Amino acid sequence: ITVCAAKELKGWMSDVVVPDFKKKAPRIDVEIEAHGSGELVDAMDNGNTLKCDILIPGSDVSALRWKDYDINNKSYVAYSPTVWVGDKEKLDAARTFLGKAAGDPMNCTDLAKAAEQRRYGRIQEGGKGKVDLEMTTSNSGQSMYVSCVYSILDAIDPADVEDRLNSDPAKEDLVREFFKAVKFAVPSTTTLTLKGDGQFIHPNGVGYKHLAIATYESLLPQLAKIFTDQGKQMEVIYPPIIILNNFPAVRITTEGKNGMATEAFVKYLTGAEAQQAIVAYGFRPANPLVKYGSEPAAKFFNTDIEVGDAPTSQQMLRDLWDIVSDDPKAKAVQF
Repeated sequence: ITVCAAKELKGWMSDVVVPDFKKKAPRIDVEIEAHGSGELVDAMDNGNTLKCDILIPGSDVSALRWKDYDINNKSYVAYSPTVWVGDKEKLDAARTFLGKAAGDPMNCTDLAKAAEQRRYGRIQEGGKGKVDLEMTTSNSGQSMYVSCVYSILDAIDPADVEDRLNSDPAKEDLVREFFKAVKFAVPSTTTLTLKGDGQFIHPNGVGYKHLAIATYESLLPQLAKIFTDQGKQMEVIYPPIIILNNFPAVRITTEGKNGMATEAFVKYLTGAEAQQAIVAYGFRPANPLVKYGSEPAAKFFNTDIEVGDAPTSQQMLRDLWDIVSDDPKAKAVQF
């Protein structure tokens, strides 16, 4: 069987899940196709060009762009919020520029206002580099957009967004101003966060071109080491209201021997053994029976956050993106 999974799951699946599952089910061969969630959804809408037997995108948010996605027919594999990450020195300079005190909370609107200045030297005398605010066109960026819409409007779900905008339509402008300030072009979270092409990891130092990027909480252990190795301090900002990326596993092949194989594999993915192993890769386990408090990666899990309800239909998601539909960047999200 072919498992088409979000890139962020590749290490866990290739290093642990597939080898261990092979020991338990030696007659089932499993191949992993790891891609950005946007690529996975596009492949499904184009006729399952990757020949996936199981699909695991980053969240319901990205999966809802697939016209045949049935939100009631999935098994969640892992949880990881999308967070803003940046160099604390730059973010403190942004606070001063915005008239805030050191340590004051920063939200999506605050970050956007600082990013509008474009150059670090415009918010901090003598500063070098840029203050880009960037999120990907893949799942992490799309989920961050939803989280920022909720946070800007103080809404907890799509119905609450509608109520807020009906009572004060001018609040749409706040969302548009945020999105206008954000760079939105890179199609892969891994590329933006950890690859040279994404330029967050820059030859002049991590965060040289950025005020902050939107990335997965699961990547914080790797980023923390990079910041420490460069003598910098990483700061993580959670939007005031956030949605969780839930990595839904969908069985595309459900009949015959391969259907039995996909059922067995998804059952193993969500079982205690595989779920315990996922914590070491920075993810919160989807299996509620798994205990992870003693795991080193768990220190990066912020549970003091308000979690909103993600959209549950393509129309709900479309309505949220319609707010910024006049911005050419928004065309990167197709339905």
